[in-house]
Amino acid sequence: MLARVASELYWMSRYLERAESMARILEVCSSIALLSSKGESQDDLAVSEPLVITDTEDAFRASGRALRMDQVAQFLAWDEKHPSSISNCIQACRENARSVRGAITAEMWECINDTWLQIQQRRNHMLNDERALDSAFFEWVKERSHLFRGVTFATIQRDQPYLFIRLGTYLERADNTARILSVKTRQREQADLVADYYRLGAVLRSVSSLEAYQDIYRDAIDADRVAELLIFSERVPRSLRFCVDEICQILERLPSQSGRAARRLAVQLQARLRYGDLQEVYERGLYDYLDRFIEYNTEVGIAIGQAYLELHG
Repeated sequence: MLARVASELYWMSRYLERAESMARILEVCSSIALLSSKGESQDDLAVSEPLVITDTEDAFRASGRALRMDQVAQFLAWDEKHPSSISNCIQACRENARSVRGAITAEMWECINDTWLQIQQRRNHMLNDERALDSAFFEWVKERSHLFRGVTFATIQRDQPYLFIRLGTYLERADNTARILSVKTRQREQADLVADYYRLGAVLRSVSSLEAYQDIYRDAIDADRVAELLIFSERVPRSLRFCVDEICQILERLPSQSGRAARRLAVQLQARLRYGDLQEVYERGLYDYLDRFIEYNTEVGIAIGQAYLELHG
């Protein structure tokens, strides 16, 4: 496959996954901010969480917006200058899909294009009414992402285009899960027991794993078990272990000569998750462990780019 086509497919799926992740973060953090009752400092802490998770605090301050949840949501959903806002991610996804329409099915293109058209219709209404940017909108973003994955699974051949689409999804998803867990863990130290319960529940809801937790542990939400589930579970679709396992399986099916470095890095990361445990994590420090995971995951992405997505003379 041409590197250009592979790159467009890879980034198409990453941008759509990023839009969904942003919607998940905003939905849960908005709920937590409303539940906050500890005063102004606690409110600021809850409101700034989406910015910390997405590493956009500086960009938000530069925008001149007030630190209020409605302004944070508007920035992360609609800001034209923020490349990872929901609207910009969907637009970038659509542009990548348009460039490689011959490599995806007609149903996939129609799904992406329709999502883009619908978000344009929603834009003016939501920019003029801060109350409109609520859980219904975030659910809509998630549903459109789910719909595209379902259409992809049902219509595309299982060859290289499909593999690069899935590769982009799991790299982006692993990064998002690590960032959410890292920030929620760091700020948990400043929460009381009631706030801690809601915060841990928010972590699970933001990665659609609350039901999985209840099914596996059948007990009250516990910080250690949340970390264990979202780092080491091989069955939860948004855990770090699950995402990296999928990345390794996909890389094994891609051309081997050019991707040796990427496969080596991915397998090394997989081994840390397959044979690691919570004791090892806490000896290093959970925050440092997750921060290092994000760095490793980024290195895998860079290696994939060098192996498959860059044009070579």
